Amino acid sequence: MKNSDLRQSIIRSKISRKMTLQACLIALVAVLGIGFASVVIEQFLVKQALIGESKHFWESYSQNRDFPPPNTDNLKGYLTSSDSELGMPEDLQGYGLGFHKMHGQTAHSLLYASESDAHPGKRLHLLFDGKSVLRLAIYFGIFPLTIVLVLIYVAAWWVYRESNHLLSPIVWLANRFDRFDPAHPNASLEDLSDVPGDVDWEVEKLVKSFGSYARRIRRFVERERAFTRDASHEFRTPLTVIKMASDMMLAEQNLDDYSRKYVTRIKGAARDMEELIDAFLILARETDKEFEDEHTVIAEIVEHEISDAGIYLDNKPVSIEVDEQYPLELDTARKVVSIVLGNLIRNAVLYTNEGTVSVIIKEHSVVIADTGIGMTKDQIKKIFQPYYRADQPGKTQRKGYGVGLTIVKRLSNRFNWTVEVESEVNVGTRIEVIFDESSRSSIVTSRWTKR
Repeated sequence: MKNSDLRQSIIRSKISRKMTLQACLIALVAVLGIGFASVVIEQFLVKQALIGESKHFWESYSQNRDFPPPNTDNLKGYLTSSDSELGMPEDLQGYGLGFHKMHGQTAHSLLYASESDAHPGKRLHLLFDGKSVLRLAIYFGIFPLTIVLVLIYVAAWWVYRESNHLLSPIVWLANRFDRFDPAHPNASLEDLSDVPGDVDWEVEKLVKSFGSYARRIRRFVERERAFTRDASHEFRTPLTVIKMASDMMLAEQNLDDYSRKYVTRIKGAARDMEELIDAFLILARETDKEFEDEHTVIAEIVEHEISDAGIYLDNKPVSIEVDEQYPLELDTARKVVSIVLGNLIRNAVLYTNEGTVSVIIKEHSVVIADTGIGMTKDQIKKIFQPYYRADQPGKTQRKGYGVGLTIVKRLSNRFNWTVEVESEVNVGTRIEVIFDESSRSSIVTSRWTKR
């Protein structure tokens, strides 16, 4: 199932569930209402009627000893003595004074036994037949409830159908917008010929808004592509001139050490600027489709980046060591790997005053560890923020733009690589770049296994 169809089915299922829940709640309330009404009839109306009938009989019996007990279709009366229940049906015998629910009789049948102070030794038993209550519940409860529930379900089904009909243009627009590619020259959102349902004012307004938004996106993409193309050429040209001029000056035999030091820094700054431009151009691209996967040997990149980082040692007592525990090779964008590892190695050299910078090549990752100034836990949380530099109080401020680790993080996220950082103040920092499985070369894995 396509994602668009899945989302559409999810919307419809949500509406269906809500309609069903609403209908069930209404039905539950109706059933509870009928049950409550039945209880009220039994506990209040019937009992009050039996008490009234009993009171009326005793008053009439006081005036006329021949006054008979009630005998109707719903109410049967039996007058007996307190110590004898002769003349009463067997299933009514043995009950004391008060109300008694007759489980063997029709539902809601009640037996009420009472005595009168004016006639000691006499007891009146009134049996109410619940058939009338059951008929009332059926005629005025079950039938109306069934009709109401049917109407509720029909109304819920109709509302569900209408909701689908009303939502179908919105779902169609969402799917159309999801598939919209601003880079496609024929991309358009203003064609309403295929819109399902009623195209009302709101839908037309949405289409016009989406169309305007699409045109702005297309112009933005065109400007971004033009900038990427022009910047790639215009920025590199002067940087290449600076690097060539630096190489020529460094080739001069009579150049003193002081001048040579600063020319080397100029060359390094030009190379840093070139790497920074490359990183910005990569991040400015919309997708990774513009990058071709290359067979990349990590050890070669590490060796090259260590050589370039040598100018940052600045005569510091720092050594750079490489520990190749595994001949890691990737099928990915070589330039991106170079930028990521180069930034991390330069950072390690810059923030280490003495000791060792270690580059460890593992089976699935590369670890850059140093014995530098280290970072606190709060600083670790901020190091991927733009323009943040983790300098320690009282320490020499490091040169840099504060964007190196930000670029590392953004490029790693782009290619689904993981960056893990561990650090301790005055002990050092350890950063590990774990490469995604899809980037690892299957060729080197099999070759290493056969060793």
